[in-house]
Amino acid sequence: MRCVRIWFKKMGMSRYVSHLDLMRAMTRAIRRAKVPLWYTEGYNPHPYMTFSLPLSLGMESLCESMDIRIEGESTNEEIFDMLKGSMPPGIEIISVDEPVYDQKYICYGEFDVFFDCDKKAESVKALIEDMLAQDELIVQKLGKKGRHKVLKDINLIEFIKSYSVSAMGERVKLTITLPAGSTTNVNPSLLADEIVRNAGDISYTIVRKKLMTENMEIFR
Repeated sequence: MRCVRIWFKKMGMSRYVSHLDLMRAMTRAIRRAKVPLWYTEGYNPHPYMTFSLPLSLGMESLCESMDIRIEGESTNEEIFDMLKGSMPPGIEIISVDEPVYDQKYICYGEFDVFFDCDKKAESVKALIEDMLAQDELIVQKLGKKGRHKVLKDINLIEFIKSYSVSAMGERVKLTITLPAGSTTNVNPSLLADEIVRNAGDISYTIVRKKLMTENMEIFR
């Protein structure tokens, strides 16, 4: 038995698939591909399967990963070949590798936020730059108080590790690095929603590009 890390993209309409439904779809795909999964022992055997950091509903990603345990002598290349034709629509296998970092070392995520602005891309770009140049940008984030979920005010500016803004025709791209992980997690939609509230009639799409450790090394 050994552990392998499956890397995949989650794009297009698959961004509306919930994490629970994704787990079910991936389980079916792996069984369909006849990957030699390792199953737990006991009264209710089930395959070992864990995702590095569940993706928010409505978000696309270029860097999703899932760890499974396999039996036998299949190579990573053979597992990749088994899987590549069995994925549901919108899910594309990128590679199958040996895990390098434990999932607990994920600390940051880098995201591209694409704003569809029609003919006012330059003004939206200027608005975003002005908002991010301020000392404070207060938004409400869902948190916990004891056993209850409550809305808390946070200053988004304090959580931004880095960012860049560029206009591309009728779109504006904001590339931003935010905390992501089990300790602190700031969803980029908090900022995107605030930008839309200030800019007016625009929409956005978020793509997670990479996950990183505390030292800004790419999670592998």
